[in-house]
Amino acid sequence: MYSKFLILIFCFPLIVYAQFRPDTSKKVTWLAVPTLFRTPETGWAYGATGAVYFKTTSKKDSLTRVSVVQAVGIFSQRQQNIQSTDATIYFPKEKYILYFNTTHSYFPDKFWGIGQYSKNEDVEKYAFENFNLTAHIKRKFSKHVFFGVLEDFQNIFKIRYPEGGLMDATPFYGKTNYNVFGLGLTASYDTRNSTFWPTKGMFAQTQFTTYNKGFVSDYSFNRWMAEVRLFKKVFKKHIIACQLYNYYTFGNTPYRSLATLGGANNLRGFYQGRYRDNSMYSVIAEYRAPIVWRISLCVFGGFGDVYNKPKDINTGSIKYSFGGGLRLSILEKEKLNLRVDYGYSDNYNKGFYFTIGECF
Repeated sequence: MYSKFLILIFCFPLIVYAQFRPDTSKKVTWLAVPTLFRTPETGWAYGATGAVYFKTTSKKDSLTRVSVVQAVGIFSQRQQNIQSTDATIYFPKEKYILYFNTTHSYFPDKFWGIGQYSKNEDVEKYAFENFNLTAHIKRKFSKHVFFGVLEDFQNIFKIRYPEGGLMDATPFYGKTNYNVFGLGLTASYDTRNSTFWPTKGMFAQTQFTTYNKGFVSDYSFNRWMAEVRLFKKVFKKHIIACQLYNYYTFGNTPYRSLATLGGANNLRGFYQGRYRDNSMYSVIAEYRAPIVWRISLCVFGGFGDVYNKPKDINTGSIKYSFGGGLRLSILEKEKLNLRVDYGYSDNYNKGFYFTIGECF
């Protein structure tokens, strides 16, 4: 238990130093933070995060939100390593919004099987290496409505798992090295008053991406994602936030493109990928409240499940998790927070999370 608080002790002075060092007369803020954390997926991990926050127009432009470009390098006690660069750039008056991510990782992971009823006791270790490149650009067509296009490329290689084990015996696509490349269309509706810590508004988006075998891809399948986020101020700075999420694939969907339940940005407490199948849904609610200075409290709960086809959705296999955490504002004006959460479902599915930014 005490080791969890070492994270805050280690990072807090560095965050405060990074926050107040920049020249506040400029519209660009730099943040560099050595990172030490623990999650169910990585165990203890360390590395560094560097980010730049800026506006593509003047600081006083209220029509354009803060853009961010972030680079991360992480190494874990489980011999995992991740190098990632991602960006969210809001162009003047948000006529265009660009999302970009490139990631390389080597990731020893765990496999429990496929489907709603995989058993906690049946788990097997495997490893893979991954290179991913995604880009998504949206154009504003009215005050809150955006349409866009996206591309998604993944190269999965150096896949290793025990011969004759659980993974070898379970039928699914993507057991050997493969590539997938997809192109998609998106639509979104956004009335939030902030990117990082909205106090009101709604964000709704849908994406449809198709992957065709023979054109870079080794598999043909389709992916549809739909999400709705709602934010409501209930008392002064107290906020209720809700997220409804659905991820659906059909066709010959390979393993690393299947839906995964759990992780820091879904049902906290479940190992990300503890349950995996063609599709999934989840519903999460949070209550966010200030405590003192830059520190806020968050309590949350949610439910969801994976499924093969819509007819497989049933109440008998629903998964639940709940928990709470603290937030430390590291960019006070933009409400960008350091997040510390603990999620719990049962004695097998529980976990501690330390990251930057909200679950949704």
